[in-house]
Amino acid sequence: MATRIQNYLQEKNGGNQSEMARFVGVSPQAVQKWIAGQAEPRGKNLELAAQFLGVTPSLLKFGTEVGAPTVVARHPDDPIPDDVVMVPEHRVEFSAGNGRVHYEIMDDNEPATYRRSWFQKYGINPDRVRRFRVSGDSMEPLLFARDTILVNLDETQVIDGRLYALRYGDQLRVKYLSRRLDGTLILRSVNPAYKDEEVPAEAANEHITVIGRVRDRSGTGGL
Repeated sequence: MATRIQNYLQEKNGGNQSEMARFVGVSPQAVQKWIAGQAEPRGKNLELAAQFLGVTPSLLKFGTEVGAPTVVARHPDDPIPDDVVMVPEHRVEFSAGNGRVHYEIMDDNEPATYRRSWFQKYGINPDRVRRFRVSGDSMEPLLFARDTILVNLDETQVIDGRLYALRYGDQLRVKYLSRRLDGTLILRSVNPAYKDEEVPAEAANEHITVIGRVRDRSGTGGL
């Protein structure tokens, strides 16, 4: 969250921490600790910090619009309205050698129904998104095993502190990414049991392919 606060604050007012502190009602030292990663805003402070920065609390905390009202309830026999988009779940496979990514629609799973206006709001091409199922516990409590994520394939340039789906070797992984000046790629989990992974630039270029940015999630994982 520290990187996101710093980036949004820079975009908002050039990085003026005192202005943000006055709006939220905390000391400038508190904002300094948020940016340094020594503490995080919670509760009302998180809501006010997000309001000041012009983002949602979910986007500020997790780097994605978790819980956004994008998925529309629909009976399978109902006709598809013009204002919704059907997004099927995909299985991903990787070619050995060239690292090419292949997607296969899983016909046995019901597609998710999204509002077309949501894609328009964020400038996302509905034809360039894929849904994948999550496994493992490294991203809990943000993502639980069996949750699904919506990935925009057109967003492959790493923006520090955002959530991405990536190919690492022959595995599909979901991590927060950031990049150092020397090209080292940092892979960050949410679960504190998992330490950050630092992948040198040469190894990252050889073994990692960013598939796209995670834009939404759905599921009942953790319940």
